[in-house]
Amino acid sequence: MILNRAKNPSSEYRPIPFWSWNDKLEQEEIIRQILLMNQAGLGGFFMHARGGLQTEYLSSDWFDVIRTALKSGTENSMNPWAYDENGWPSGFGDGRVYELGLDYQQKYLRCKKATPAETVSAEHVIACYDLNGQRLDSAQINTVSELLLLYFDVNPYYVDTLSREVTDKFIESVHQTYYNTLTEDERKKMRGFFTDEPQISRNGIPWSFGYEKEYRKVYDEELLNVLPHLFFPLQGYECTRWRFWRLTTHLFSENFLKPIYEWCEAHGWQLTGHLACEENYKEQLTCNGAVMPHYRYYHIPGMDALGRNLIPLANILQLTSAAAQLGKEQVVSETFALCGWAVDFADLKWLYQWQTVHGINLLCQHLEGYSLRGIRKRDYPASLFAHQPWWNDYKPFNDMVSRLGVLLSKGEIKTDILLLHGITTAHILFDTTPESQNLIAKYSDCFENLSCLLEGAHLSHHYGDETLMELYGSVTDGKLVVGKQQYRLILLPKLMNLSG
Repeated sequence: MILNRAKNPSSEYRPIPFWSWNDKLEQEEIIRQILLMNQAGLGGFFMHARGGLQTEYLSSDWFDVIRTALKSGTENSMNPWAYDENGWPSGFGDGRVYELGLDYQQKYLRCKKATPAETVSAEHVIACYDLNGQRLDSAQINTVSELLLLYFDVNPYYVDTLSREVTDKFIESVHQTYYNTLTEDERKKMRGFFTDEPQISRNGIPWSFGYEKEYRKVYDEELLNVLPHLFFPLQGYECTRWRFWRLTTHLFSENFLKPIYEWCEAHGWQLTGHLACEENYKEQLTCNGAVMPHYRYYHIPGMDALGRNLIPLANILQLTSAAAQLGKEQVVSETFALCGWAVDFADLKWLYQWQTVHGINLLCQHLEGYSLRGIRKRDYPASLFAHQPWWNDYKPFNDMVSRLGVLLSKGEIKTDILLLHGITTAHILFDTTPESQNLIAKYSDCFENLSCLLEGAHLSHHYGDETLMELYGSVTDGKLVVGKQQYRLILLPKLMNLSG
């Protein structure tokens, strides 16, 4: 049955490229390009508003073109998907969300030594402390010559993804606009949304106005009394940092990804996409808290793979381990960006096959440019579209990829070895000093080196995330069960923490 299906894969297993809508969109040209994609063996397309777009995003003209693409795509047995933003990272609603003001904008936690006089003119002050980390009230501030001033900076061009209110506005601005504008029949032709690189922070420790209330609710402790622990190794800092980053990871999942996932479910659509900075402990910590727990809120979880080189092993095994444990049948990779204009079939083949060996079974080519006019041709090249001299020979490659997609998504995943992921060690180690971040890198390298040693010995293995193990873990017949998977051997890398 599976082999028969693999002979001529249906559209759901065929590649779904980013279709860069980057110029003035014309309906006849949209139809022409869809026919070209269909002839090349592609299974769908992500309608991706991108730099150079001349048709107003989410306008009536935009939706006229969306309707054309939905109609032509389904007539050619292809799956049209929307992309949930005008550019990236997802979440700002083409500016509609962050324009609502400070409550909606991304914020970063900062700390500096200051004199009492400096606190008078300081903006966005959260609290003041003596140099031992003890919180000072207003009457105590002038009793010290130097103090720790904690405050927040603002990025006015992105949003607070830790706030449910912010996410609701994003959904209202984009997802609900699609739903309200399209007819019931048109909605059925669209598969869902791609969400691209939503993130907590790219500039250090995040801050959100909801932290104090949530921290008190979860831990029965006042966050402001221990906030300097995030910057200095004061007594008890390990517990504070573990709690803070655990809460941060939880809020990102529950207040951003989960509402979008559940909204899509309730409205007959699916959610796919990937996170930002998935590579190692340090990168994923500030951007996501941790990446693996968030994959439960994607129908088709995914990752990013840039350049004509192999991505870190941990990058891919984090995703495919969580997907196997969560029972997610398909796992998508946005790949081939920055391979350059000279990329050929041999490059595409080895880059993607290395990913399939590790569990990827759905390809999202980055990208196909609606136009290459002007600077558009320099948008993370190459454009893997009809501009290429090899375009007429592209179908056999896409057929090969699609057959792999069928076999890998329908096959049974089984491995006996679980390697514990050490992200909570990074949570405890992290502060804003270079020394801290160098130490995190050493722990991260030890983790990935152990994973590579297993790989080199041909020992298939999954990663164990502490949050997912807490949610879905149990012991049965001497095996550790995590969701849909069972393991008989548990390996621990170099760690400082095991969450209880």
